Amino acid sequence: MDELLPWLSSPGAVALAGVWGAIWGSFLNVCIARVPRGLSVVRPGSHCFACRAPVRAVDNIPILSYLLLRGRCRACGARFSVRYALVELLTALLAAAIFWKFVAGDPDGALAVRLARFSLYFAFTATLIVLAFIDLDTKLLPDLITLPAIPIFFLAAFGAHDVPWSQRAIGVAAGYLFIRIIADAYYYLLKREGMGLGDGKLLALVGAVLGWKSLPITLFAGSLLGTAISLPVLLAARRRGPDGDTALARVQVPFGPFLAMGALVYLFAGRAIVALLVGAD
Repeated sequence: MDELLPWLSSPGAVALAGVWGAIWGSFLNVCIARVPRGLSVVRPGSHCFACRAPVRAVDNIPILSYLLLRGRCRACGARFSVRYALVELLTALLAAAIFWKFVAGDPDGALAVRLARFSLYFAFTATLIVLAFIDLDTKLLPDLITLPAIPIFFLAAFGAHDVPWSQRAIGVAAGYLFIRIIADAYYYLLKREGMGLGDGKLLALVGAVLGWKSLPITLFAGSLLGTAISLPVLLAARRRGPDGDTALARVQVPFGPFLAMGALVYLFAGRAIVALLVGAD
């Protein structure tokens, strides 16, 4: 065990965490594709949605197989979405970053706690990835994921010894109620839905892991990123010929992916941001 400790702070350990993330990224793709359809994420095994041919093990290597096959099914030549490779790459990079911050970057901490934090925050980040991409596809955040994830992650966070349980309990309630109040006010004022309650459950999940102090930064960062990314899309829709206003009205921009990005901003830099703000006061 003593020989293992220095290695955990090495580039090799960080790279191995990235490989771990890429492997799990392949499973996240399965969840993103199947959960909205109500399909099992376990059976059947990975297969082409076009010809139903099983994906061979050699063709199921994260990122690499997509590049070698040029994004096509070996059996029928149907094109696979580039999203599959992007999700695997994103998960790999985030896994490496989480390991670097909470394990390699904390050499003086207890090994069990460091590994517990990596496990918690990697699983949390993987859940955010799945929810974000499902929301992009369907404009929905499935209760099948958010509702059980809230208590599961709340309990799991006890092992990380990072955020007090009281702050996380307040985060669950405040996260949901904040979105619920905004959604209800929007509906009563404009007589149409503007923000789904799924966003409230997602923010409650963020609070269950990161505590109530994460909510303002998550919301602010998510709103800022959402504006920066969606504004060009809305402007492009407006310029589409004489029916630009109609096209603009049809554009729906899900907020879930931006909340997920805001939560990641807090995970990696939130405490530094809070310390900076407190110091500025």
